[in-house]
Amino acid sequence: MVRKMVAALGILALAACAPLPPQPDADGRTAAQAGILSLGTQQPDRFEAITVRLDLPAAAAGSVLSFPENWGPEESLSQLRRDTATRGLERLPGDGETYRIGPGGGWIAYTVAQDYDGEPDWETHRLPGMRVRTAESHAFLLGQTFLPQWSQGGVPLTLDLQSLPQRAAFSFAASDCATGCALDDLANSVLALGDFAFDTSQAGNTTVRSAIRGSFAMDADAMSGVLAGMLDQGAQRFDDAPFASYLFAVNPIPAPPQGSAVVGTGLHRSFLLLASENADEERLRHTIAHEIVHEWITRRMGPTDEATDAQRMWFTEGATEYFAWKLQLAAGLIDTQDFLAGMSDLANEYLSSPARELPAGQLAERIFESDQAQRLPYQRGALLAWHWDMLARARGAGLDAVIADLIEENAGQELTDARIRAAMARRIGGQFDSDLARHVVRGKALDPEALTLPACVMATRQPSGTVRFAVRDGIPADTCRMEILGHA
Repeated sequence: MVRKMVAALGILALAACAPLPPQPDADGRTAAQAGILSLGTQQPDRFEAITVRLDLPAAAAGSVLSFPENWGPEESLSQLRRDTATRGLERLPGDGETYRIGPGGGWIAYTVAQDYDGEPDWETHRLPGMRVRTAESHAFLLGQTFLPQWSQGGVPLTLDLQSLPQRAAFSFAASDCATGCALDDLANSVLALGDFAFDTSQAGNTTVRSAIRGSFAMDADAMSGVLAGMLDQGAQRFDDAPFASYLFAVNPIPAPPQGSAVVGTGLHRSFLLLASENADEERLRHTIAHEIVHEWITRRMGPTDEATDAQRMWFTEGATEYFAWKLQLAAGLIDTQDFLAGMSDLANEYLSSPARELPAGQLAERIFESDQAQRLPYQRGALLAWHWDMLARARGAGLDAVIADLIEENAGQELTDARIRAAMARRIGGQFDSDLARHVVRGKALDPEALTLPACVMATRQPSGTVRFAVRDGIPADTCRMEILGHA
């Protein structure tokens, strides 16, 4: 014992004389405090099961991981996970699956696999395609359905994707998280593996990785062209550059009993399209455009309160729908007649909707009761956004500037109704408040013919009762196009 102590003292003496080792820089300190998210397949070149592991450092001690049971239309998400193993984590009592991380850190590992046989279908699933899909030839997963939440923010996570096959695409590359990514961002992702068509292209300064499976009315180049044009126009009009890279994922879903289905969603640095293969080109293009506008409205404006989102859909979905049409026109993806036809369709869907006079409070409660209720914020909000764009332009700046203002003032704070209304009123003037109270809060019906429109556009009521927006006689379509768009 004495000899060991003397030896130890000798080592300490030598250390005192030796130069100090180099101290870690900020990135090194961050990495030392970071955890690791590892993704892989259970068997090489087979995709029936996906492996997930979270290695958590001592810096995460005391924080809590919880696995959601529900997300969007999906329920019973615990059925997707199996073979869970942990070390250094304490499972907390209660109905949910929740773990507290111990003093020394620890890890949790589990396997994800679909919990139904064969392909998804409309009878079994509310929205086929959102639930985890794993099969021998491919797998398709949304992060929100298989990754946990961190109740206290947690620690940054680096990525280990070495166990994924070459035929794979995740919303994040390992280099994106070299100094750590938030678990919330990583969960807002998509993972595609197997028999997708993978490609990489450039959209200006943005790298677009695509993972497309299925045969559609638009090919991969056409879809990527829509994405590139919309990202470019969004950056110009909202004065806010997109990320350096994105993933664009497309997965086929079965056609509904009648018609076709196209569903899009925007994720962190990625966009997702779920579509039946009988969907037409116009619907595919517009859905892609709409989801890309969500990159700015509202993703870059700050987080929103999900529990009350329905109350502000007049803006979050209505303004997005309007700009989906406007930015397609600006990008040359559609022409003036297409834009006016799209706005005419919105007006006529609104006029024929039995839900058109639902006040905001009732709509928030009944938003998922019917297709008409779900579509109302898009229709009513887009028509008002066009009207407000013209009012704002008369005061020197259009609705584009409202979006830019909300993005610029975002410093991580929540995107509240008060912030939205203040930004709108500042650019539009007093009529904004009266319009909002009358047509959204109280639900009084809009008259499309009474909207403030570009001078080159007229609204006429047809004998059938429908409304048609058209270029006034004698005005060239290109001249009207420039007036509709205004200055970028």
